Amino acid sequence: MKITELKSELKKGNIQNVYLVTGKEEVFVKQVEKLFKNLLLPEEQDMNFSSFDLEDTSLDDAINEAISAPFFGEKRLVFINHPYFLTGEKSKGFVEQNMDLLTEYVKNPTPSTIMVIFATYDKLDSRKKIVKQLKKSAGMIDASKMDSGHLVKTINEDLRNDGYSIDRGALDLLINKTQGNYSQIVNQLEKLKLYALKSKVIDEKAVSELVPQSLDDNVFELMNQILAQNIYQAEELYQQFLLQKIDPILLVAILMSQLRTLIQTKILSERGLSESTISKNLKLHPYRVKMSLKQARNLEIQQLILMFHSIVDLDYQIKSGQGDKELLFDLFIAKFA
Repeated sequence: MKITELKSELKKGNIQNVYLVTGKEEVFVKQVEKLFKNLLLPEEQDMNFSSFDLEDTSLDDAINEAISAPFFGEKRLVFINHPYFLTGEKSKGFVEQNMDLLTEYVKNPTPSTIMVIFATYDKLDSRKKIVKQLKKSAGMIDASKMDSGHLVKTINEDLRNDGYSIDRGALDLLINKTQGNYSQIVNQLEKLKLYALKSKVIDEKAVSELVPQSLDDNVFELMNQILAQNIYQAEELYQQFLLQKIDPILLVAILMSQLRTLIQTKILSERGLSESTISKNLKLHPYRVKMSLKQARNLEIQQLILMFHSIVDLDYQIKSGQGDKELLFDLFIAKFA
């Protein structure tokens, strides 16, 4: 269920004993936390609310808390964070967990306890017994990122509720600069609203000046300079990355992703697909598709494919220790710029 559905269910009193929260959108995760905490009176929270981080706390402690009767109240609320064993990841801490304890508890939870498990990971391991049991028995709450259409609608509604509006070009640029991260967008909107305090309209100039460039955008500009064969500008940008202690391995990964996008958008465009259709097929924001098509307009597809193969080779050379990674990346720039 989405956050709005959860809010509605809790308001009706339809409360389950175990919930599993998946997704990494920080704003939504915070909303979920607040909704559940609001089920307890302020004076109850000190006695009947507990939160456990399973990277440094034993699952035994969390289960013992969950099976305890509430103290001067009707409900006990238990949050469980970083249940790494639901994924294929290894623990960053030193506590070995007995997953069977949680599996058995989920099968037969304490009626007076609400347990909320925050599994804010990219992917859960569906093969595991505990994951199967949670999906079968727990209330599933989706706190993942919104798709492009929902995101645009939500931002416009948020601003309208505060008496503001945003130009379409400004909205596209804001989403692009924040990589569609709603949590980051919410943070950026605060200063944008201050900037537009008199006009109540956020324009593209405000977003351009006030919202910082993401690393992806800066690498996008580096690729622009390489493709335009502006070697001096490309070298200057690369040196700035090195001064910022940005690892060339990360630059390679971002460039590889961006080149793949350029190739895909160009091929689909040449097949007659519209920007909106390309956006939907590749699950990219329309603004990113528009910029990619603009960037690739005067480039031959073979040139992009050659560059992509070279960046893949560069990735292998660096990771297999075939030379100094900073020098290898520098040689890649020299080859194409």
